[in-house]
Amino acid sequence: MMPEDWPELPPGYTLRLCAADAFATACKAAQDGAADGFMLMVERHDRCEAALVLRPLDPVQAALTLGYVGLLGLHDGLAALAPAETPISLGWPDRLMVNAACVGGVRVAHGPLVDKEGMRDVPDWLVLGITVQMVGAEGDDDPGADLVYTNLHEEGCGEVTVPRLVESFGRHLLHWLDRWQEQGFEPVRRAVLHDLDDKALKIEPNGDAALDSGGAKTIFNLRDRLRQPTWELPEITGAVS
Repeated sequence: MMPEDWPELPPGYTLRLCAADAFATACKAAQDGAADGFMLMVERHDRCEAALVLRPLDPVQAALTLGYVGLLGLHDGLAALAPAETPISLGWPDRLMVNAACVGGVRVAHGPLVDKEGMRDVPDWLVLGITVQMVGAEGDDDPGADLVYTNLHEEGCGEVTVPRLVESFGRHLLHWLDRWQEQGFEPVRRAVLHDLDDKALKIEPNGDAALDSGGAKTIFNLRDRLRQPTWELPEITGAVS
């Protein structure tokens, strides 16, 4: 990566390149003692892949709402770079949507639960990963055929590059982290509800989701849903450059 392409991140981040699988590599780094703010990025043009190590001080249920913080950082980071009319939304609990199709999302994993500063059941570490598909397959003569997944190039965001998306994500993530730390989950919850594609879904104060149907309320547990991503980007061979 050329020096002029290196993402400019706010103070508090330490960015390094890794060969592949930023999320798994960041989890290993967290286990080995990586500090809060340590970020890894994979150098590739076709898919944005990065992961950040955090050292939360809140019990696990509250700490997992950092997944929403990451999703808002990704949403706002893309919105700052994409054409103004680009329809960007969120799919619960971890998907980034453009034009109602998934372009990627966030992943969350955490370490063992420990006691920290008088709080119990606090994750020793938490890794927040992001993945966004930038381009599609070269020679695709039927773009838009897949209504479930898409990519930024196909949706008119071809000028967005991986370094600039990581940079924009880092800035907007810091904004939402500050609000989360200073004001709690409520402003994050309201922002997610505003950008959520499924308006029938409600976010509970503890981060779980609820759906009212015919007078019956169904609760979707955030902790269970974040164990595995609800999205899986298709492998694309011969991606356009």
